[in-house]
Amino acid sequence: MQIVMAVSGTRGDVQPAVVLGAELALRGHAVVMAVPPNLVSFARGAGLETVPFGYDTREHMNSDLVRHGVSQGSVADRARAVARLWNFGWDQMVRELTDVMDSVRPDVLLTGITTEQIALPLAQRFGAGLVAVHHAPVRSNSRYSPIPGAESLPRVVTPLAWSVVDTALWAATCHRENVLRRGLGLGTVSTPLPRRMAEYGAIEIQAYDPAFCPDLQRDWAQTRPFAGFLDMPSALRATADPGTVTAELETWLAAGPPPVYVGFGSMPVKDPAAMVAAVRQACDRSGVRALVSVGWNDAGGFSDDAGWTDDGGHLLVGGSLDHEAVFPRCRAVIHHGGAGSTAAGIRAGKPTVVCSVASDQPFWGRRIVEQSCGATLPASSVTADTMDRALRVALSPDAQEAARALSDAMIPPEVAAARAADLVESATRRTEAQSGAST
Repeated sequence: MQIVMAVSGTRGDVQPAVVLGAELALRGHAVVMAVPPNLVSFARGAGLETVPFGYDTREHMNSDLVRHGVSQGSVADRARAVARLWNFGWDQMVRELTDVMDSVRPDVLLTGITTEQIALPLAQRFGAGLVAVHHAPVRSNSRYSPIPGAESLPRVVTPLAWSVVDTALWAATCHRENVLRRGLGLGTVSTPLPRRMAEYGAIEIQAYDPAFCPDLQRDWAQTRPFAGFLDMPSALRATADPGTVTAELETWLAAGPPPVYVGFGSMPVKDPAAMVAAVRQACDRSGVRALVSVGWNDAGGFSDDAGWTDDGGHLLVGGSLDHEAVFPRCRAVIHHGGAGSTAAGIRAGKPTVVCSVASDQPFWGRRIVEQSCGATLPASSVTADTMDRALRVALSPDAQEAARALSDAMIPPEVAAARAADLVESATRRTEAQSGAST
């Protein structure tokens, strides 16, 4: 099969696609990855043919538009910032993915949640089967609300909330999609994207573990199959991301008791230096060391490109590191709550504190609490006091036992990759009549 995998976003969005692409390539399929330019070398390191797709997501996440646009200025200013965020990079991604599709003419187009609205029309235009990889529930269901904090409401309200969200998103984006469709020679449409993807026969892989939400797996058993978290196996990590624990980090880890890991990932923390200070105070109160990875942030001079800075043994601050290598050597993990970080922490059997910023992160924070594996709070609410309370929950014997039990219940990474690859292989090309249908 000829397969194009077009994924935008941060490393947390791209890495599962790289894992799946590598598995498909091992099976003899011709895979072309289309990923943000700042992650091209990562995908190529996995041995996959890769082309740039869209904008540099690291620069975007650190831009004033993302960090400050929707939180500063008048209501009108914020509304304009939201509109800019919705449409940022749209024309570029349409142009570049159209070129890839025209060149490859794939049997299957695989995409992620942020680019489905581009992928569906292109799949229809080129007659390709369509596969979407989801890292959390993003379709209507009666279990989990799309609105954080609304899960305590009666279950009958939840599908209504999804309907409102889907309708609002469609109202905000229908014009740009219909412009694209007309340019591709397709009919215009008038219904939200999820319904049309289902009608097209798109396969929506749930790339997260049903152990976190077994009720949803039962509900979606026949329509949205669960594969499990697409974690990067050790052999693939060694080629795609060969960074290892440095001698400096190894010395620090060996010099004292297991630390608490704190990682911001790619998320734009409003004041990362203040976050580091709050973590320092909270860890001091609990008598634990802290290993802080600032990710894509700049925390008072600490950045992903800087070396490690030790304050005397209690706090080590530096750039990105290998979760697989470090998490097993920690007492607990504190992070933004991305699906990949959540999976890595629990797979290592570590209790977790989720400091959510946006997207699916509040969902994963609630699952951590629901499974009694730790605590959650918004990143904007982190202070020394709130972090101290959350950390004490995570360091409790009950949370440690629950995290180990949940780890034992998770689908092994190699099984998840095989399941997901089987699903991609089940996708088929469409006939012209199927491809051009409009609603």
